Amino acid sequence: MPAETRHGLSRAARRFASVGLFLLLSLLVTHKALTASSDQINQWLTDADRVKSSDYTRFASLLNQVDVETDSLSSSQRQLLAFLRAWQRNYTGEFDQAIVEFKNVIDHADDEVLRTRAGAAMINAMAIARRYSEAYSYLDLLVERLPQIGDAKARDQILHVAALLNNEAGQYELALDYSAKLLSQSLGGRGECMARQLLVQTQYELDQLEPDGAEVSQAISVCERNVEPIFTNFVRVFVARRLIDRHQYKEAAALLGGKYDEIQATRYPRLTTEVDVLLAQAFFSSGDIFQAKAYALRVVDRRVATEVTDPLVSAYKLLYQVALQQGDERTALSYHEKYAEADRKNIDDVSARSLAYQMVRHQSIANRLQIETLNKQNQVLQLEQQLGAKAAETSRLYIALLVAGLLMVFLWAFHTKRRQLHFRRLSQQDGLTGVDNRPHFLDIAQRSLDECRRGSRECTLILFDLDHFKMINDRHGHAAGDIVLKQVSAVCRTYLRPNQYFGRIGGEEFALLLVDCGLERAQLFAEQLRQAVAATNAAAGLDGVVISASFGVAAASESDYELRQLMARADAAMYVAKRDGRNRVVVSHPDAVPLRLGRSGIVAIVDDARLTRP
Repeated sequence: MPAETRHGLSRAARRFASVGLFLLLSLLVTHKALTASSDQINQWLTDADRVKSSDYTRFASLLNQVDVETDSLSSSQRQLLAFLRAWQRNYTGEFDQAIVEFKNVIDHADDEVLRTRAGAAMINAMAIARRYSEAYSYLDLLVERLPQIGDAKARDQILHVAALLNNEAGQYELALDYSAKLLSQSLGGRGECMARQLLVQTQYELDQLEPDGAEVSQAISVCERNVEPIFTNFVRVFVARRLIDRHQYKEAAALLGGKYDEIQATRYPRLTTEVDVLLAQAFFSSGDIFQAKAYALRVVDRRVATEVTDPLVSAYKLLYQVALQQGDERTALSYHEKYAEADRKNIDDVSARSLAYQMVRHQSIANRLQIETLNKQNQVLQLEQQLGAKAAETSRLYIALLVAGLLMVFLWAFHTKRRQLHFRRLSQQDGLTGVDNRPHFLDIAQRSLDECRRGSRECTLILFDLDHFKMINDRHGHAAGDIVLKQVSAVCRTYLRPNQYFGRIGGEEFALLLVDCGLERAQLFAEQLRQAVAATNAAAGLDGVVISASFGVAAASESDYELRQLMARADAAMYVAKRDGRNRVVVSHPDAVPLRLGRSGIVAIVDDARLTRP
């Protein structure tokens, strides 16, 4: 072979070798890049999980970065991403879709800890979505498994949601117990922040919260140290509520207004709407109706179409009051209708939540009793087999003992059922006065009005409100106010007859529904009650306390037997009684003009010229 040809082949071989080496190095670099990308994705997911409640903007950005790499995610990365996406839906108010996605994580995730965390988060979403029976049932299962769960983050989540749901059900002592457990195992961390926020909430519900107390400063300090703006500002929410309860409106507005931008930055609807409505109430009570209206409208504008919340109910009521003060009667009526509808749904929701808790608790007890009964029955069968060869008398003795055990179990089940009925009765009564509470009274009133409408029977409603009751609380304390409420309720109950229903529908406001009673008889009955209330002064045993009440009377036939319209008429008549000097009875006339604005700025569905007074 010529030298020139050999030299050309040699150069070609060197070029081929160079190209091969370059391709090999490229593959190695690509593999290294892929490995680094996987590590980066893990870091993004870990960071997103860590900041999800403290920095929502960064959390959403990190999830979007992971979404770009969807094709390269491992199975565990996909499962954690699915959990975080479900959490995001719950955070932004898409509760039903969040529940579906949490269930998918529970059914398919390989990691037991992730499944547990998804279960706790799903319970919270169910409670917000008003699926209370499911929420309390899942919570019961998770709490039973708590001793077997070793992961601190999962335990924190379970204890937090257990305390939260028991607070929502009014089981404050149990909520305190779960909060204390969460606090004991999470000192210095995010769990301590959640626990201290729950302790502040429970203290507020128990009327034990002091705005400048050590519990408040500790909760804010721990939550700020852990960079948890949502929990920090929920502490401020309950402090602001207490300030408003004490008529310290400017202090409440300053507390929340100073952190308003930080609160809005969380983009958490449950927090932002709560703050907006509290600011609206503070400004309205301070006389700044324009600021009050602006904040109330923000609550309405940001509402979720299918959700009725406490802030939304309060916002509609405040907008109704603002429209009255501005003389806009048409807008006032519109907001009053929305307020009445939202308030009804919210009351139904409170009753449903309480009933769901009781039913789940008693169902749990019943299930345990059923298991014990089956175990006893199995023991009976086993004993019968074992004693087959023994004397018949001995066998009957053992069987009798086991039957006695079964009888005890059934007696306990009977006792549990009676307690369940007892709890149901308690849920229908006002805890202080013993009369029907607002949800139960409204339910009875609606059913009674429906029956009267079908039978064309007479029916009247009496509303009365104690005069200057806040002055009694302010001068003599809430204990004195409670004594007055009990005395007035006891006196009024002595006048009740069959087909007459009595309930407490507000702080110092009461209602009576009189079936088969015309307007004239109802007026005389109201006058009797007015005199009886005024005569309780000496019996109350409180020096310097003068008790009286203003009464409003309305006939159901003049409101087409619609409960909302009937209450509006009676309420307006009562306000006229207050305006005209209090301690009197005012009757809504059948020809009254709806929504006429009185001199005091109070809406009147009665016409001044047509009022009937005793």
